[in-house]
Amino acid sequence: MLIFIKHAIVMDILPYLPVILVFTMKMACFLFGYLTIRLGYKLINSGVKGEFKFSAGYHGVKGGLVSSSPGLLFVLLGIILIAFAIKVEKPYEINKNSAPSNLYTPAIPTDFDPLPKPDKK
Repeated sequence: MLIFIKHAIVMDILPYLPVILVFTMKMACFLFGYLTIRLGYKLINSGVKGEFKFSAGYHGVKGGLVSSSPGLLFVLLGIILIAFAIKVEKPYEINKNSAPSNLYTPAIPTDFDPLPKPDKK
């Protein structure tokens, strides 16, 4: 009986699995982006110095960042990570009317009735 209940719960959650996975990915990107920005902020406040050059180009548009503080690079990377989490969209379709595949058949037969039926007299 327990296996059948677990199977029913999995079958109810299965159509929403893409939504749950995309939500989890977005929350992880927000968390890592926040932690990266916070690290950059702490580096800027502590006065860590270091030279770096960062340049990028996209469809003919070029940009560059030259700094004496690595904290600015961490802030920029955190902002890019959060922007990715906001922008990314994964298409999904929920169709509850489709028949489940044979992969998700219950391990025990479902033609039994766990509750006894009263005798008709």
